[in-house]
Amino acid sequence: MTIVLTGCYSDFEPDIDSTPVVCINANAKVGEVLKIFATRTWRWTEINQDEGADIQLKDGEVSLYVNDELFEVLHYSEWDYHDPKYSWVNKQCGFLSSYYPQPGDKIKIMAHSPLYGDAEGEVTVPFPVEINEVESLVSDLDVCQEGNTVLYRANVSLGIRFTDPLDITNYYLFESNLNTYESSFHDTRVVFDYNSEPLFTEHVSSLESVISETSGYTVFSDRMVSGKTYPLHIRLNEIEYRVSSENGFESNKSYIRFALNSISESYYRHVFPFGKATTASTVYWETLDLLTRYGNAVMCQQEPV
Repeated sequence: MTIVLTGCYSDFEPDIDSTPVVCINANAKVGEVLKIFATRTWRWTEINQDEGADIQLKDGEVSLYVNDELFEVLHYSEWDYHDPKYSWVNKQCGFLSSYYPQPGDKIKIMAHSPLYGDAEGEVTVPFPVEINEVESLVSDLDVCQEGNTVLYRANVSLGIRFTDPLDITNYYLFESNLNTYESSFHDTRVVFDYNSEPLFTEHVSSLESVISETSGYTVFSDRMVSGKTYPLHIRLNEIEYRVSSENGFESNKSYIRFALNSISESYYRHVFPFGKATTASTVYWETLDLLTRYGNAVMCQQEPV
């Protein structure tokens, strides 16, 4: 049996009176200068196919308060952004401050536009929660020679242990990524599997878990672990580490980065476009050490970000 589905569409512009309003978006991260993006709301029909919609508040003014005191008044500007992951430089525009958020700071942002009005919001930067240790179990380890290269394969189960502070409600965002040096001599791959950690699905109901895709979430609260020491369960599947036997291991710069971010309640709930605040404890785990020492993970560096 063959089923053929066809359809058509047309542009539809509802006759609804709407007045643009000011929106604020800012990510207050410890150790990074605060960038504030103040724009206006817009409708899809405003978009120019070549240039898009001009939504920047170029005539606007942003007042930044830190701990209930005026820190500075900002105006629209453009600047170069150097992405640490890549070599190229991007252009950014908005309201660039000179303020570097610190844990415990109360930040308030007030934006004013002569045309679109005012908006404001505030957030308190959370304190970082340290990663105490990383426990690991390596399985299915295989080492083979392929010409002038050595190929390592393995699966790894991790317990990333942290202690949740008891005195306040905490919210977290766990992140992991592979930073790899790749050339014709070196290559590293890994599949991150978060499905074995129940905290990542605390917000998912039994019905949702049956009828929809619920994997891949790494945002959670301390509702189930308040005041306790707990190991996050993470699996690294299908790890492949390839290195030239001629050049040796010392030139490989691959590592796996784990970050346990403390986030604000507003960030957790995604209620407002502003008010995102994060601090983090970071562990760098050398891929080479992981495979050559058969799972004795080394905490190479831990620092607030």
